[in-house]
Amino acid sequence: MVSKSIPKLLQEANEVKKALEEIGENVPAGISVAEMTTHIEALENIIGELDAVNADRTRLVNRKAEQAKVVSDQIVKVRAAVKGILGADSSEYEMVGGTRTSERKRPKRKAGGTE
Repeated sequence: MVSKSIPKLLQEANEVKKALEEIGENVPAGISVAEMTTHIEALENIIGELDAVNADRTRLVNRKAEQAKVVSDQIVKVRAAVKGILGADSSEYEMVGGTRTSERKRPKRKAGGTE
């Protein structure tokens, strides 16, 4: 894995490419400006594709959160309607996920000390 950040790596690669252009024909065999350019462009293309995918992912995550809020609000409305119409101790209220009044835990008295 590359230890440098990608923008720094691209900057350095472009500097090396520019230096290769200035050096000209005195570079060792197997090293060329064209090859360097090809690799830089390939990396830039991948970065562009990745940015597009990340933007799509962000849009989908935001849409998911919005839809989850809509569904959550709908659940609250249904429970409130059933509770209001059929009562807080009805079996129908329990069916929609509410806790019936008769099944709620009774509060315990705290041991009170006189100080």
